[in-house]
Amino acid sequence: MNQIFRENLKYILAVLFVWAITFPWILQNKDTILARLTLAYNSLYGSPNPRIANQLIAKGDAILEGRKSGDSDFIKKITQFFSSEENPKNVSLPLDLLLMEKSCLYFRTKEHVEDHFLELSWREKATEWGSPLFLRMAPQGEILLGPNPRDYWNSHIEAVLTALDYYKRALRFSGPALIAPKKIESVAWASCRPSEILLAYKTHMLESENYVLNKLKESFSIPSGLSELQTRIIVLSAIKRGEYEEVSANDYLESLQRQILLTGMKSFSPKEMDDIYERILYFVGSNEREYLKFKYRRGELYLMLGKENPIYFKKAAIEFNEASRIELAKEDEDLNLPLLLVHEFECKLREIQSYVGMKDYTRSLSLVDKLKPKLRNIDERSVGGTKEGILKDFQKTTRTILRKLGRFEEADEIPFSE
Repeated sequence: MNQIFRENLKYILAVLFVWAITFPWILQNKDTILARLTLAYNSLYGSPNPRIANQLIAKGDAILEGRKSGDSDFIKKITQFFSSEENPKNVSLPLDLLLMEKSCLYFRTKEHVEDHFLELSWREKATEWGSPLFLRMAPQGEILLGPNPRDYWNSHIEAVLTALDYYKRALRFSGPALIAPKKIESVAWASCRPSEILLAYKTHMLESENYVLNKLKESFSIPSGLSELQTRIIVLSAIKRGEYEEVSANDYLESLQRQILLTGMKSFSPKEMDDIYERILYFVGSNEREYLKFKYRRGELYLMLGKENPIYFKKAAIEFNEASRIELAKEDEDLNLPLLLVHEFECKLREIQSYVGMKDYTRSLSLVDKLKPKLRNIDERSVGGTKEGILKDFQKTTRTILRKLGRFEEADEIPFSE
């Protein structure tokens, strides 16, 4: 064994060296890599093929619908599932995906709690773990108790995973249609696999872009020699104009927003999240509240990245400054001015914090002085509305700036908010 190891040592070292070089890039782009591999794999099967996709989705739906009817043996259900006894696999209450999702979240939040502390009380089963699907199963006049969450989840998980597998196979053939990702979302939460949602919507995003790109190439509507960014802008423009009826602009935008809103920042690498924000901002335009909201969120991303690489603080300041332009949203008929004023104040505060990150304390203090007259906008006694913690954050930031400038007495005069 040692001889084999010595003979192949240079190859092993070469592999380790390549892996050490490429690992950071792979980590930053893991979801995009998986989605592109899925896209390439799908093309081998003649994707998109709506007929095959619909057949696979129908099979997954049939499994779930069958489970929603429950077991036919009424007595077994009552004795096994409305008690604390162990439930056999061949007996099951009707499937309720929302209850499975609730069970999943319940045990994830209590994963470090010992099992005997997780036993539900009679009251908890009666008030928190019921389902409309169970109502027809209780004898008239009796109080309906919900099942043991762990037993209930285990009794259905095999069927739910089978349905999820059909939906994932349908994703190979669904192309720019949004139905497969939505089906995956409906069961991924229940099966404690939220990462499947991110991959599904990212695959849909790339499928839509790839479909439009191929159509543009077929019609010679896209010049050669363009950069990746230039090509993407042309593709996004075609999607936004609705040039191809197979690709819905609303579905595409929903797919982008789902990746951000459902999975959250923790599921993304920063670079991947920035790419999504870039696409969303292109779609929402500069005259909508959504534009201001996503500009602010992109600024938050850069502010977080600035802690590792200070160059991002400057990008954050630019994003927050743009997000504070509330005049862009004043044409909105459903305008809520107090909330918009609070948004403006918070954007300006984050812009100040970005300059603090750049150690430009003079500029930071100048912006603080300009922001002070707008403190009334975050006072709940005024028309401006309120947001918990924002005044305390402003005072803390101001104290930091004054101390960095050596003005300690002024910093100590700033009150501490409760």
